[in-house]
Amino acid sequence: MPPKKRGRPSKQKTDGSDEEDTKATKKQKDIQKTTSQNLNVLVDEGCNVDVNQTVFIADDGTIYDASLNQTNAGNNNNKFYRVQVVATSNRYYCWTRWGRVGEHGQSALLGSGDLDDAIKSFEKKFKDKSGHKWVDRLDPPKKGKYVFIERDYEAGDDEEDSGKGNGKGKDSGSKVAKVKREIAESLLEPQVQELMKLIFNQRLFAAAMADLDYDADKLPLGKLSKRTIEQGFQALKDLSELFINHSLAESKHNTSYHEAISDLSNMYYTVIPHAFGRNRPPTINHENLLKREIELLDSLSDMSIADGIMNEAEEDVEGIIPNPVDGQFKGLGLKEMTALDHSSKEFEMLQDYLLKSHGETHYMSFKIDEIFRIERTGERERFSASPYAKVKGTKEAPVSGYMFGKGVYLADISSKSAGYCAHHMSNNTALLLLCEAELGNPMLELTNADYEAGEKAKKEGKFATWGKGKTAPVKWMDGAKVHKSLKGVKVPDLTNPPGDSKIDDAGLLYNEYICYDVAQICLRYLFRVKVT
Repeated sequence: MPPKKRGRPSKQKTDGSDEEDTKATKKQKDIQKTTSQNLNVLVDEGCNVDVNQTVFIADDGTIYDASLNQTNAGNNNNKFYRVQVVATSNRYYCWTRWGRVGEHGQSALLGSGDLDDAIKSFEKKFKDKSGHKWVDRLDPPKKGKYVFIERDYEAGDDEEDSGKGNGKGKDSGSKVAKVKREIAESLLEPQVQELMKLIFNQRLFAAAMADLDYDADKLPLGKLSKRTIEQGFQALKDLSELFINHSLAESKHNTSYHEAISDLSNMYYTVIPHAFGRNRPPTINHENLLKREIELLDSLSDMSIADGIMNEAEEDVEGIIPNPVDGQFKGLGLKEMTALDHSSKEFEMLQDYLLKSHGETHYMSFKIDEIFRIERTGERERFSASPYAKVKGTKEAPVSGYMFGKGVYLADISSKSAGYCAHHMSNNTALLLLCEAELGNPMLELTNADYEAGEKAKKEGKFATWGKGKTAPVKWMDGAKVHKSLKGVKVPDLTNPPGDSKIDDAGLLYNEYICYDVAQICLRYLFRVKVT
């Protein structure tokens, strides 16, 4: 009979668990401790000690599983260290595996089989590699040591993620009755069902992350803790501040500019593992590299939310499971998603907007699969109640890396937005949002990039920035011609094609509009298009 994964209280109870709890609650909960009685944490992929193996969880909820990482671009180091206490059918061991990120590496099984010995080996390895006691795992990382990477064990079930389980702590002699459970028919329109399958396609998630060199095997999507993502953002924020003010290297980081850039790049790659193969990790010393990593963290934040939605399983009292597609739609918080009739005037006018607002310098063409009229629950009410509802006229992260500051970027030329859709990853399918935005009158008007545009707009009492382009719509009309709900909203009139904006010093090819508060925006339509 295998030991249950929960054992006697860990040694932390006698050497400072109260201290640990105090430290952990200063900002966020220590999610290395679980209150779930059914949590199953899978053993590292390289460990095959016993068919009933599982990660040991102490009676106080502490999960004896640690992922550590260390990147030093100067030495071409990009390595990981995994350490776990593994419970087998009748023994306990300390399992370790280490190597270069993206590779399997080497491994070792430590201990005599006794629980105390396994925990002792685990805590010794953790301190040797990180420089911290296990109880102090959330303390700031020590220079030259591995960094503890916190993961969220309860963001989805490990057993579901892997397709295999470890018994969830039940004795091997226990009998589990298999209950046949029905999955309900979807209540959604077929077009909406297909859209949900595209939006929540995990293969596309993984492909997008691989394209950005993120190592999803080291920290699977949806398993990142909020604190881990915040650590990554903080490193990028510090880098962006250095780009603007080199003197911060000495005043804030007590080192030279180039050394500070190197240290912060190393810290970022350490907490957000990247698989560079045997190549040297690139130092983040340029705006373009910074922007790429900001996009990665934005995507990881979004995907963590998406993973949470996908794992929100519900079951009614009769044992019928709601259709997963319906659950995913519910998780989006949409009040309406209606597929438009392709023969309707509304569809035809929106199709004209998409096809006829194509930029001459963009070598792509569109074929519309579907257009959905959408409304998010509570968004209209928020929009009406916000200060922006009274604006006349219609229409924490690093600030560097964005042309006009951190905000929501919109365009009035369809192909300008489509260029950011990475349609090559999804069989040339792209999703485009058509939004209503309160931009204010006047806006902060700029002809060239300005990373501090958001702050400048705020100081001048303006709500948005207009990055002026050389090509723009030449005529606008009332949105009521498209749909009655758009009355009073200006939309491009494509009876005349976009043309010369007659702005002589425009540094951009096309207009960009930047809102600095999501309360300025209402989602109106979602286009599903094929791009060729």
